[in-house]
Amino acid sequence: MQIGFIGAGKVGVSLGRYFKEKGRDVAGYYSLTEESAKWAANFTDTTYYKNLQQIANDCDILIFTVPDDRIADVWQEAKPFANGKIVAHCSGLHSSKIFSDIGAADISAYSIHPLCAISSKEHSYKLLSDALFTIEGDPAHITTIQQLFEEMGNRTCMISAEDKAKYHAAASLASNHMTAVFYMAEKLFLECGFSEKQAETELYRLARGNLENIHSQGCIASLTGPIERGDTATVKKHLECLPKDIRAAYIENAKQLAEIAEKKHPQRENTVMRKMLEGKNS
Repeated sequence: MQIGFIGAGKVGVSLGRYFKEKGRDVAGYYSLTEESAKWAANFTDTTYYKNLQQIANDCDILIFTVPDDRIADVWQEAKPFANGKIVAHCSGLHSSKIFSDIGAADISAYSIHPLCAISSKEHSYKLLSDALFTIEGDPAHITTIQQLFEEMGNRTCMISAEDKAKYHAAASLASNHMTAVFYMAEKLFLECGFSEKQAETELYRLARGNLENIHSQGCIASLTGPIERGDTATVKKHLECLPKDIRAAYIENAKQLAEIAEKKHPQRENTVMRKMLEGKNS
C-alpha cells in the first residue's frame, strides 16, 4: 500500500526514510511549508505534493506527522479527501479519536507511536529498526498495521485509547525527565570544578552502567546508594548542600527510591528515612 506523510518534520522524515530502506512504498510528502516537504521528498527519494487532495488521491495510508496541537486542525482540512483511507498519527499522547467524524466515511484511524527519541531529520531513522511501536485504533485494519512494522523487524504493542496519556507520561519520565536529572547533576559537577565535557562524560558513564543493570536485573535488584543502604546521615548531608530547586527534585526522586529500597529490604525499618524525606525530622 502507498504511504503518504502529511507533515515533514523530524518524525515524518525519519519514518519515511526508514520505510523506504525497508522496501515500503512511500509516495511522498505534503506540508504547510513547501520547502520542508521538498527537502523531505528529496531526502527520501519520494514525491513532493502541492496539496492534500493530491497526496490523498495517491495513497492508501495517510500518516499525520504534524505537531500534536495541529493534528485536529490539519485533519479537518484533509478529511474531505480521506474517504476509504487508513489514517494515522504518531503522537504518543493523543489517541485515534482525534480523527473526528469518520464513522460514515469508511475511514480507519490509528495512533502509531515510535518509542524512540527522534532528534534529527537526517540521522534518527537509523534508530528506528530497534524501536517499539505502540498501536491503537480501529480493529478493522489493526492487524495490517501491526504486520507492517513486525515484517520490518520491529516490536509492537497494542494500547488502549484510555491509556495513551499515562503511557506518554511514562515515556517522558524515562526519556525527557532523565535529561532534566542529568542537567541538575551536571550543574552540581560544574560547581565542584569539573569542566562541562568532564561532567557530561563521567556522568554518562556512571548512568550507563546503572541502565545496563536495570535492563539485566530490574530496578529493585539494581538499586544502590545511600537510600538503598538506609544511610540517613548521608542523605541529610545531600539535602543540606543542595540549592532549593534541586533539593525539591532530589526529595521527590528519593521518595521513589525509598519505595524501591523497602521492596529490596522488606525486613528493614525505614521510618527514619521516610520521615526525613517528608520533612518531618530534617
